[in-house]
Amino acid sequence: MDLLLTEEQVMLRDSAATFTERHGGAARLRDMRGSETKLNTDIWHQAAEAGWLAILAPESSGGLNLGITELCLVAEELGKGLVPEPVAAVAAVARALGDNADEIVGGDRVVLPALMEGPRAIGDEPPALTATAGGEYLSLDGLKTGVATPADAGQFLVSASGADGIVLALVDADKIEIASGETIDGASTGSIILNGAKATLVAGSNEATARIAALLNTLHMSNAAELLGVMEAAQDMTVEFLKTREQFDKPIGAFQALQHRAVDNLAAIEMCRSLIYQAAGAIDDGGGVSGLASAALSRSAQSALDVCKSAIQMHGGIGFTDEHDIGLYLKRAMALAARYGNAGLHRKRYAESAEVHD
Repeated sequence: MDLLLTEEQVMLRDSAATFTERHGGAARLRDMRGSETKLNTDIWHQAAEAGWLAILAPESSGGLNLGITELCLVAEELGKGLVPEPVAAVAAVARALGDNADEIVGGDRVVLPALMEGPRAIGDEPPALTATAGGEYLSLDGLKTGVATPADAGQFLVSASGADGIVLALVDADKIEIASGETIDGASTGSIILNGAKATLVAGSNEATARIAALLNTLHMSNAAELLGVMEAAQDMTVEFLKTREQFDKPIGAFQALQHRAVDNLAAIEMCRSLIYQAAGAIDDGGGVSGLASAALSRSAQSALDVCKSAIQMHGGIGFTDEHDIGLYLKRAMALAARYGNAGLHRKRYAESAEVHD
């Protein structure tokens, strides 16, 4: 893929940047600490009006039918602004639902993915959660973990093991038990417990596996892009600090040791950017191996943690306090890096997929 953006992609990115400037920022993260729900309804509908939830959805559902590359451009900007709303995840679900995503695209229905089971899961493992046919509905029994901002969802898209294989189903939030807790960045994650919960079949065993694979690629790529945005913002804040903070009558950015660290961080950021958008382009073109998204996510997760830790250290003592915003970027990086399985799990997934394609 050519890393040069088209005029339409530039406009999309700039629009997302403007949205983030208006509705993002460290103050929002601080304000939502302790609150059960993390989604601002007014901001959510503005995101829908801007088209973020429609990026991947088919035109038959009012979507834009664009690719993962375009979603990553938006996710990167949202990451820069620490925007807590699950825009990319819901946009990914809208594509997975296909012709039934009208209400999602319009911002009237929040459907979150629930694919993972257990602390060392990614989501492509055979589900332990079971689906039993019962007339018009499926009956679901089991547990899904690692669901981001679960209290904000009206429905969940879950994977389950049925009599004939893996299926995808929609279950209403009011038919299940939700157990959630606050993450280090002030957002939330949790589990959903299903005990005979009634669910609607979305995809049977003949197509569920392919839809799950595509959904995971989208979730992993957009998460990598959001991590890229987080480390970019941390780097920009740090460079500005190096220019203005003075010691010995000159900016500390004049000291070579700090210059070297800043350059190392920039190199890590640009390496991630190249990998993310090359991977997104390959997946959009249908030429990427199944684990390519895991390669991008594992690299971005590790680099974001390294860059944000370095940024805090270059801020000195003030960087370690909660009063300074730089620490919030590390906290967000930590939460995102663990959202869909850690970097080690994704490195293993990529290695295994590469062996298959040799």
